[in-house]
Amino acid sequence: MNRLDFKIALRTFLKAKWYNVLNITGLSLGLAAFIFVTLYVDHETSYDTWNKNYDRVYLVERELPNGPSPYTPAPLAAAIKSQCPEVEETGRTNTALFQIPFYTSSGRFLINKWAGADYSIAKILGIKPKGFQLNPNSETPTTLLSKETSRVLFPGHSTIINKTVNMMSRSGMPFTVAGVVDDIPGNTNFKFDCIGFSADIASGKDQSYASRIFQTYIMVKPNTDINLLSKKIDGIYKKAALADTSQAARESISPSTSAIYLDPLKNLHLRPHYGSHVNDQIIRGLVVLAIIILIVTGVNFTNLYITQANKRSKEVGVKKVNGIKKSKIAVQFMLEIFFQCLVALVISFVLVVIGLPYFNQLLKADLLISGINFTIVAQIIGMLITLTLLAGLYPSLVMAGFKPAVVLRGDQLATGGNLSWVKNSLIVLQFTFAIVFVITLVVINQQVKFMRTEDAGFTAKQVVYVDNIAIFNSPGKFEPVRNRIKAIPGVKNVTVATNVPGGIKPVSNEYTVQSKAVTMNTIGVDYEYFEALNIGVQQGRVFNPSFSTDSLSIVVNQAAAKAINLKNPIGTTISGCGGRYKIIGVTNDVKAYGFEENIQPTVYVMNDHCGLTKLQIMISAESKAIPAMLSTLNRQWGDINKLDGDTFSYHFLDELYGQLFVKQEQLQSVLFFFSMLAVFIASLGIFASAANTIRIRMKEIAIRKVFGAMGRQLMITLSKPFFYTVIIANIIAWPLSFIIANKWLATFAYRIHLSIFPFVMALVISLLIVTVTVCLQVVRAVRFNPAAKLKV
Repeated sequence: MNRLDFKIALRTFLKAKWYNVLNITGLSLGLAAFIFVTLYVDHETSYDTWNKNYDRVYLVERELPNGPSPYTPAPLAAAIKSQCPEVEETGRTNTALFQIPFYTSSGRFLINKWAGADYSIAKILGIKPKGFQLNPNSETPTTLLSKETSRVLFPGHSTIINKTVNMMSRSGMPFTVAGVVDDIPGNTNFKFDCIGFSADIASGKDQSYASRIFQTYIMVKPNTDINLLSKKIDGIYKKAALADTSQAARESISPSTSAIYLDPLKNLHLRPHYGSHVNDQIIRGLVVLAIIILIVTGVNFTNLYITQANKRSKEVGVKKVNGIKKSKIAVQFMLEIFFQCLVALVISFVLVVIGLPYFNQLLKADLLISGINFTIVAQIIGMLITLTLLAGLYPSLVMAGFKPAVVLRGDQLATGGNLSWVKNSLIVLQFTFAIVFVITLVVINQQVKFMRTEDAGFTAKQVVYVDNIAIFNSPGKFEPVRNRIKAIPGVKNVTVATNVPGGIKPVSNEYTVQSKAVTMNTIGVDYEYFEALNIGVQQGRVFNPSFSTDSLSIVVNQAAAKAINLKNPIGTTISGCGGRYKIIGVTNDVKAYGFEENIQPTVYVMNDHCGLTKLQIMISAESKAIPAMLSTLNRQWGDINKLDGDTFSYHFLDELYGQLFVKQEQLQSVLFFFSMLAVFIASLGIFASAANTIRIRMKEIAIRKVFGAMGRQLMITLSKPFFYTVIIANIIAWPLSFIIANKWLATFAYRIHLSIFPFVMALVISLLIVTVTVCLQVVRAVRFNPAAKLKV
């Protein structure tokens, strides 16, 4: 582009500055959205990629009748290592299901994520201590802290090696911390506050194939056939389980189906085989949304540029008469468009800097501008070039193709010319995407509202659960604590259990009923558990201190009663975990872990032989009495719970349960942002198109007014094409939206039924946008003096 071309481009830009401001605004918003998404996607897909063994690490999972489980028996790792030469290393981890208090000079600190691991896990998952090397052959356990935990336990210490703290109580057992984990150069799935390495974390623990408390990782040798290895490990597992002395282990094996699945490390964050795929849904959704926004932005740019085409037609005609080639004119227009895109990119970076804190809050992320790496820069440059080509190639070729004799005579584009169908098609495309966004947003809003308001089978409101490390497996041991808390005015029920709704999922065990083995979740409870959570009873009764035999009884949910296929299970004997129990009641099913998973068969036990620990104290109370109750508990907790009375800490159960819906609410918020952006950009396109159409038809309007056309008639005539355009966009968008909404709803076990409401609402909103955007300009057009336009 020479100096003259630059001046012409600048003057043309300033003459139509409002059109160009609208164009650059739309581009800037679309590019900012793309950069936001690129940052987030890069962050979410970077988990464990820093690990040099990233592509060779797999988690061994079990396929159970009620779904996959990441937990495997203790001896499986050694069996794999000895019988599979293609496996380079194996290792196991487990996690404490309760908090562990440490005491230092700074006070008490609760370790929430305590992990145990074989020494081999350090090699597999890339965990290194700072300042020294782990000895994989050592018989001495080694405990490491995360950097964040070390700062709390040892503030002001730059080096932490063999430091001692007290564990469990102020005067409790001394505990030596070997050191701190070296900085991990990226995100990781295996997170912990404290990790203890040992030569064999399963030493002294249950070695039966019926027990499953470990996560087993393997690191395979390069070029290993994972499908063949999976089948091989499946055979090893089945052979060992069938030879196990435990009946539950033998009965859990189905010869016709696979029992083992190898889940790659690269899948564990976004799409684990055993867990929720919400993270992956958000990532895929954001990528699709960002691409659509870029397309809508490019289409809007093309539409606005074509709208201004007739203003540049004489310029093109003069240049061609003076011998300038078509290719050079096209390159000139492409450069102009590139510079506008470049300006929009600079503005978009400013918007990203300003909006990043809000975006982080929206997605509960910690993204930084400094997180822009070479890959992201390359993606942004590629996107800028793609957007320039998408938005500028067609209008550049169209304008460079104007015929000099025609455009200099002035009759090309006088009524919109050949470009009318292109502009209309682009508007239809813009509104199609915007309508799809709106319909999908309404469906997500309905599903989230359904999850928030639908009966979950229990009541979380007005229930407080207390952080506690004292074990109350015996009902008699907890009775004094219950009596003291119930003496506080307003308290209705007090109980203790192994699990709370929305918390850590319960363990599953095999139970045998009438020679039929069924895998069911096991929850250890105490008296008043069902009353505290307001869980209804379908048949029989729940645990009651008036019945001394309840220690040898169980209560099952409806899903369990269905699984054992008994119409009247009351009085039936069930075996599991080395004990025999009598069913005394059937309760309502409880959606304790959200709406994405089916309710699992569950047994509730007072005394079990599975090694469960009842730690979760729950208190239900009258709403007005809760503040006073919490104040009293805070003052008297040391006297009430003598086993763990140093610090009173509590949470509200409805807040914990609400965390299950956070990811879907994040998706809802992000889609709302993108929907508004798509609607805004589409509105810009229709605004510019309407303004240009009305300008072109001003003489026609003047003639109609001279012949007596009323303002209302002119408004209908001028607005009708735009309403037709939006209706066509709705016709295209509805089936697309139906497919997308149904596919998303299919990820929920419990969901709404798709109705006509979201589609009608999208139609109304789109028609309203056209009415406001177009009619305001039409009103101004029909009020002018026709004489001013009919002058020669």
